[in-house]
Amino acid sequence: MRGPNRRQMYAEQTRADLVTAARKLFVDNGFANTSVEAITGAAQVSKGTFYSHFPDKKAMFAGLYTELLQQVGALSDATCEAIRATGPDQPALTAVADLTHAFLRRTIDDPLHRELMAQAPSVLGEQYRHINDTVAQPPIERLLTALAERGELQPDVPVATVARLLLAGLCEGNQIIAAARNREEALTRTFHALTLLMSGVAADNISARG
Repeated sequence: MRGPNRRQMYAEQTRADLVTAARKLFVDNGFANTSVEAITGAAQVSKGTFYSHFPDKKAMFAGLYTELLQQVGALSDATCEAIRATGPDQPALTAVADLTHAFLRRTIDDPLHRELMAQAPSVLGEQYRHINDTVAQPPIERLLTALAERGELQPDVPVATVARLLLAGLCEGNQIIAAARNREEALTRTFHALTLLMSGVAADNISARG
């Protein structure tokens, strides 16, 4: 089987260079203040080359945001698999608290995560909800389903609705932390609030706190 030819390799590298340049510029300057010219200048390619890979910079942003949520989704699925491997005598709901904290922690530790999450609602509009619903929510539903199967959630919990509300809380939590003067304090408050919300759906003998 033939591997990629030189032209394909060049195209892939060019696309990667454009994405790398956009990541930095979206973080440093914001989406609105980043032009296609700035991206192509940083990547040292022509505007025509940009448009051969992306229809516009919004599509590039959407791709970066989708990739971010896919990474978080992979962490959620890994947590789900770990839960399924946990013995029945070991409560696993705290794994959701750990994942929640890790997501919120990225708001402080990862500038790209912070800025993409903060800018996505205004940049993407209705597409923001679509990406969240199709990329981010299903892994959360799978995680909650694994907990429900273990009896760690209330028996009448509507999993899809809780997943959507939890995702909304995580996204809003990013906004709160990103805008705070003291992000560490904001992280503590936001995490505490979300664990209290999760406690409401936990089975009576299970703690949602990590």
